[in-house]
Amino acid sequence: MFKRYLTSAALVALASATGLGAARADDASGWEFDGVPSWSHAESGDRFTFRGRIYLDAANIDFEQAGVTTSFDDSEIRTARLGITGQFSGVGYVAEFDLINEAVIAKDVYFTFHGNGFDILAGHMKTPNSLEEQTSSRYITFMERGTGTDLFGLDRRVGLAIAHHGDNYTVKAGIYGGVPGDLTDSFELDDSSAFAARVTYTPIHTDDLLVHLGASIREFDYGDAGTRVRARPRTHITDRIVTADFRPGRPLGEADSSTFIGLEAAAISGPFHAHAEYMTMELDGPVGKPRIDSGFVNLGYFITGETRSYSTSSGTFSRTRPATPVSEGGMGAFEIAGRYDYSDLNDVAAGELTTWTLGLNWYVEDHFRVMANYVTGELAVAGGADTDVSGPQVRVQWDF
Repeated sequence: MFKRYLTSAALVALASATGLGAARADDASGWEFDGVPSWSHAESGDRFTFRGRIYLDAANIDFEQAGVTTSFDDSEIRTARLGITGQFSGVGYVAEFDLINEAVIAKDVYFTFHGNGFDILAGHMKTPNSLEEQTSSRYITFMERGTGTDLFGLDRRVGLAIAHHGDNYTVKAGIYGGVPGDLTDSFELDDSSAFAARVTYTPIHTDDLLVHLGASIREFDYGDAGTRVRARPRTHITDRIVTADFRPGRPLGEADSSTFIGLEAAAISGPFHAHAEYMTMELDGPVGKPRIDSGFVNLGYFITGETRSYSTSSGTFSRTRPATPVSEGGMGAFEIAGRYDYSDLNDVAAGELTTWTLGLNWYVEDHFRVMANYVTGELAVAGGADTDVSGPQVRVQWDF
């Protein structure tokens, strides 16, 4: 499957970079290649753009508990996606699939209907929660998102949403059903459902400073399956370090539903950027309605002088482009970053998870990036031995 992906991506890139893909300056319609192969028709407004991404990861992470060390020294294809986005007869569309381990997993697959001052989205998409989750993995600062996005299962679901934005704010809300699995096996959805909403506000947006504020909520019905709260220590190659099981018949009790609330803040000033989030979720069903809290703070700085990009129309971070890419004789962009991440799971007898991440990112080209992270942390569980985590990981990332 991955070989077929590579072959398709290579053919698309080759076609777009040669005579088929070269845009003609005197023709507003036809093929174009600006890091991404695309086609458009000037009169109808119809267009489409190929899209995809490949992340190649390697890590050497150690878990140490009671003097015993477990090492995770491995590499993986973290992501391999192929898709298309565009517009037909005024209706926007996107369809992207992950092609890993001989499976076909739907990612963003939805239509966008443009109304008077608002958009309606229908299909398989993320629930509107968390700046970290809403920002594409192509543009996040570290290899893995903050712990809360995993703990609370922020994900894509089949649903219907409405969105509106102004010059300095966004509003989005939707109702969502279940999640499909491997599309090579079945198109059947599970019986979970959710309502989610997010608002963002940019009170300051000048040439020198941008400030972002946001909040979101999600009401989740787990159906008959219950749920599991689990996460890795900000590296995907290791085992999960935290697991609390709320499925039917488990000792902790079955979770019927949950309420998630998230708060977000971010600032960008020249080459410096900061981002913080707090998330909390209360489970209904288990005795005592246990609550889980999680939060993180990111700080980053472009030592080559670039500024992190931000989209006011979606309230998310967007693509940062190096001022002097290597293909133009430059050195690309270099970014240093640090993150503190803390989660309190004492209510579910899973302890407290603290991680620190140091990062160095090299933006070689607009669509090519190399990331290096060093993760260190600790899981402390009352009455049990602490688990220490440490080690480096790297990623080579290409998207189009």
